Amino acid sequence: MTVRLEKALRGESASVDDRTDAGEEGGGGGRLYVARAELVLARPDHRQLTAAGLDPDPLQLMAAACAHADSERGERVELVVDLVPVAGRRVARWRRRLVRRAQQRGPSAFGEQLGGEGRAGVGGALWSQVLAGLDGGSSRGRQSQRAGRVPRSSDLAEGVGKFLPGVDTQVFAVQVMVRAVAGHPVKAQALLHQVMAVMDAWSGENWWRPVGPRTGMWRPYSSVWWRRRTFERRFEKGEFAPSRRQWVTSREIAALLKPPSVRCMPSNVVRTGGVVPAAPSRLPEWTGQRGVVPLGMVTGADGRARLAAVPQKDVLFGASFGRSGFGKSELALLQALTLAYAGFGVWFLDPHGAAVQRALPYLTHPAVVDRVQLIDLSVKEPSARIASWNPLSMEGRDGAQIQDVVGAVVGGLASAQGWGDRAPRARAILSHAVQVLAHLALLMCERGRPDLQPTLFSITRLLTDELWRMQVLEQLPRRLSRFWRHTFPKYEGNAVPVVTQMLEQLETSDSLRAFLGQPRSSYNVREAMDENKVVLLRCSGTGGGDQIITSLLLFDLFLAGLSREGVPPEDLETMFAFADELTAIDGASRGYVAAILEQLRKYEVRLMGLTQMVMRLSEETRQALMQNQSLLSAAGADSDEAAFVSRRLAGVASTVLEQLAKYQYVMSTMLHGERVSPFRVRGVAVHQVLADYHRPDLLPGLVDAIDRNLGRRPVGEILKVLDGDDDRLPGLDDMLLTHLTGRIPAGPAETAGRSEVA
Repeated sequence: MTVRLEKALRGESASVDDRTDAGEEGGGGGRLYVARAELVLARPDHRQLTAAGLDPDPLQLMAAACAHADSERGERVELVVDLVPVAGRRVARWRRRLVRRAQQRGPSAFGEQLGGEGRAGVGGALWSQVLAGLDGGSSRGRQSQRAGRVPRSSDLAEGVGKFLPGVDTQVFAVQVMVRAVAGHPVKAQALLHQVMAVMDAWSGENWWRPVGPRTGMWRPYSSVWWRRRTFERRFEKGEFAPSRRQWVTSREIAALLKPPSVRCMPSNVVRTGGVVPAAPSRLPEWTGQRGVVPLGMVTGADGRARLAAVPQKDVLFGASFGRSGFGKSELALLQALTLAYAGFGVWFLDPHGAAVQRALPYLTHPAVVDRVQLIDLSVKEPSARIASWNPLSMEGRDGAQIQDVVGAVVGGLASAQGWGDRAPRARAILSHAVQVLAHLALLMCERGRPDLQPTLFSITRLLTDELWRMQVLEQLPRRLSRFWRHTFPKYEGNAVPVVTQMLEQLETSDSLRAFLGQPRSSYNVREAMDENKVVLLRCSGTGGGDQIITSLLLFDLFLAGLSREGVPPEDLETMFAFADELTAIDGASRGYVAAILEQLRKYEVRLMGLTQMVMRLSEETRQALMQNQSLLSAAGADSDEAAFVSRRLAGVASTVLEQLAKYQYVMSTMLHGERVSPFRVRGVAVHQVLADYHRPDLLPGLVDAIDRNLGRRPVGEILKVLDGDDDRLPGLDDMLLTHLTGRIPAGPAETAGRSEVA
């Protein structure tokens, strides 16, 4: 076993000549010089080295030495420790030999021999014979008893040293070599001595010293001509041939065998990111098969890297946390595309738009092209085509569902504005306005004119145009007008602008006006769920309306999932919904979002939530995320976020998450119904996995298919119909009122050409 501690090189360094101290040109164009030293134990190897402690980390000095080497010029510092295990019988044989030596030496104290003829000299022996003759031999008997005494146990322990019997530790033969390469011979020698100073941490009864000449100012050590060649051969080829036999125990050398610890503070130490268990061997490998969700690259216990996955049935809900730009969206995009090709429904909300644009060239295959729907609200050209969605539409619904429409619209707008419980008057006004318009939309559908249904922008007209409002209320049940006749006039004048200002933000975007201003919807998320559609939504570029439309779309998804109640589970198609920035929907009434998250999975809607800062979510939402997730992914985060998430990743310290690099994750998932230990995952780019499906040359055919799937129309044409002409053509709300009051005949034949936009 060889442990090599060195300064990592950046760039190519020159090779070093074995015959001289000067090498060839280095990375910076200068000549390199080499200093060498082999370290051996200064005293007999049964004398013990001091086991270096961990605080401070003894490798800190090694890191400091490496910091002085200029790797760009090819300089480097290496400390090589070669270990060869020693068989137990050899250790026992050497122990017996040490014991015999101790017995021959006899008892001692303070380093001096106690009695014994062997150390008394010739005069002592003659005097003993004289004494024996005088007392008839009794003195010789007492002398013989003293000479035959067994040495004390402390003397034996001192003689055997660290090889005492009964000590359960592994013994190694060791070879230690130090090599420094620098652009100047003095610097090379200085780096060599810095590394040799690292070994002083092990000095005790024994210590390390260099072999070779050590006299004079230069001290060449192993760089002298008669040692240099053998040193280089052992260093480069790993040959084990130390200058003298020396054994060490694992306890003595353990501090050199570990990586730098957290107490090794220098900045030039490569951090492992903390201890994270290896990925479970039971995780399936993704090779393109159905029924699994890819996670990323993992390294198993066997050292083999593979693209791991988790069975689709085990992914009921997912939560992904981490800094922006650390790979959350890339992982979600890979999972969405593979699930789409597996036949599942996918709903992908991208607030930024980059992921949607990257996904399109991968969706041109005939297997999915007819299922793709694109809602791109970033378009600005009048010729650009866009779909339609009317959250107030009652087409295909009945009167019992009006309250669902009111809840979805009011909840979505209130969440986008962050009202919560702080704007009761604005919420009351908005709720009654949506209620009136929903009844009006139902009336239009019952009369066979769904093309005249009111839209979100009709809310402003209802609140600010009293004449239009009174004429509309005359056509609806009397109970709906009670609020407007008795309560609404009592509100202060500043209550209405709180509601209308967010709608005015939506009206500043032509794409939002075209998308939300059409009476009939071509986008229907419930149908997308049931038909396994692949829905891509891009909500950026609308100005102040980005957050509002994002919140509305998410609430529409949630309520569409809840509308599956009563459908037999075996008849439900599974849809995976990916939603970035969950904070956009958090802020509505307390517990409402949490309740939706808790119920969606019962209706086969598998929500994968992504957010940068989980601590910005409400307490109820955070609890719902953590309670229901079956796949938890954590990227790099700051201390507060890492501390929260690490408590859900058993055994992973928060500092591990703080130090994660880009495209590195720690994941915890359910596997066959059981929670597995967290494991480290390396992100993989979409183009590396799905390169065979990348066909940008087929994008025109995909665009035509999306136009057919959603009935998209040019933005300019839609706005012309919605706004009308100031003198000749009425706007949509005016046509609606005309049809209601009957002042001007508004049959289908007269208005279909102007108002039918679906």
